[in-house]
This record gives sequence, C-alpha cells and structure tokens, in this order.
Amino acid sequence: MDPIKKSLTVPLTPAESFRLFTEGMGEWWPSETHSLSAATGDLPARIEVEPRVGGQVLETLQDGRVMPWGRVTRWDEGRAFGVDWHVGRDEEEATDLLVVFSPVEAGTRVELTHGGFDRLGEAATALQGNYETGWDHVLARCYAGHCKMRVTA
Repeated sequence: MDPIKKSLTVPLTPAESFRLFTEGMGEWWPSETHSLSAATGDLPARIEVEPRVGGQVLETLQDGRVMPWGRVTRWDEGRAFGVDWHVGRDEEEATDLLVVFSPVEAGTRVELTHGGFDRLGEAATALQGNYETGWDHVLARCYAGHCKMRVTA
C-alpha cells in the first residue's frame, strides 16, 4: 500500500510550525471529533507530546486515565517529527507517521507521510481510507486554521 501524503503551507517559520504541531497539539487538534474520548461523547482533558525520541503522544481523559496515541521516533526540532502511531490500537499495530517542516517563501511547507498500513492485515484498507480523509480535516482545517489565527492575533 502506498502511504498517505499530505502537504500544506502555513504562514509561520519552521520552528514555530514545529512547536505548534508538537508542543501545541492540545490547542489545535480537533479532539471533539478525532480522539479516543470523542467516541464516548467526552472531551479529553489534555492532548500532549512528550518532546523527545521515545516520548509519547498522550490523551488524558476527564477521569484522569491516560491513553497513548503513539511513540515519538524522530524529534528534529524545527525540521521533522516522527511517531509510531497507534491511536486506539496496540503498540504492536503502529503505523508510521512523519511530518517534515521546510522553509518556503510564504512560511513553512508541512509535509505529512503516513504509511505502514499493510502490517494491519484485513483492517488496513479501511483504516487507511479513514486516515486519508481524516488528515485532510486535521491538517487543512484545524492545524492550518490555528496557524493563521496565530498570525492575525
């Protein structure tokens, strides 16, 4: 299976774009629709990224339970962020997520590649299809929209 590839340009520097994507994930991530707690109708108390290789992407629920979404595989500040992504699945079923931040005249080109779905067996096609459209919403509407708000604020 070919990986999902998405890209967009945001009006921030690569360092600012990286920090917002990682350290600011709780600010822009659409947790009301794209989180483990959304399935129960609750909002997460917090979404955070532990800023280091080996750190985790975590959703903390209102009741205090902590739900891991993935393990950081690459932390190249201002340049690239990689995660073994397994939201709602066992860590052994992780897919490969890489986000690269490159300077361009208008700000930063953010390129997301999400692959490794073939290791999920029968669920691969459906899950990849969900992420194909999900990343459009998460990146274009939520992340990019938050970047623009930061520039105009």
